[in-house]
Amino acid sequence: MANGFEPSLFDKLFEDLPLGAARRRLNLEQLIDGVARDLEALLNTRIVVDDVTHRDFPLAGRSVIGFGLADFAGMNLISVHDRRRICSSIEAAINAHEPRLKDVRVDLEPEHKAVNALLFSIRAMLIVSLAEERVAFDATLQPACLQYSVSQRAMRAGA
Repeated sequence: MANGFEPSLFDKLFEDLPLGAARRRLNLEQLIDGVARDLEALLNTRIVVDDVTHRDFPLAGRSVIGFGLADFAGMNLISVHDRRRICSSIEAAINAHEPRLKDVRVDLEPEHKAVNALLFSIRAMLIVSLAEERVAFDATLQPACLQYSVSQRAMRAGA
C-alpha cells in the first residue's frame, strides 16, 4: 500500500503526538511487529473465568473478560496431551481476540533445543484493509515464569 497501514487502536492510544499532528502510517514490517506485540500481550494475559462460565455464556469468551489464556501452571509441560491443549488454547485465543489474523495454526516445535523453554510456531494469514500476507511468529514459553515472548519469524520457502 502506497500510503501505509493505520496503527492499531492500542498503538494510537499510546502514541505521543501533539494535538492536531498527523498520525504516522506503518509499513508492512511495522504492522507485523505490532501484531507480534499484541499477540505477546494476549498470551501473557490470564483469564479468570471458568469453563462453566464459557459454556453458559459463550459470548463472554469472546469479550474482554475472556481475553488471554487459561493458567497452565497445573499442567505437565512434558505431556503430549497437555502440549496439544496449550496449542489449542493459543489458537482459540488468537481466533477470538486478534481479528487481523485468519486461518491460525499453532504448533509446538519439537526440534527446538532451548533449555527450559517451549517454542510454539504461529502461522496465519494477516488481513488488513485490502492487503493479505502470510505471516509466522515464534512464541517462546518460559515454564519457570509462564511468560511468552513473541517475535516475527522469517518466512521460509514452503512454510
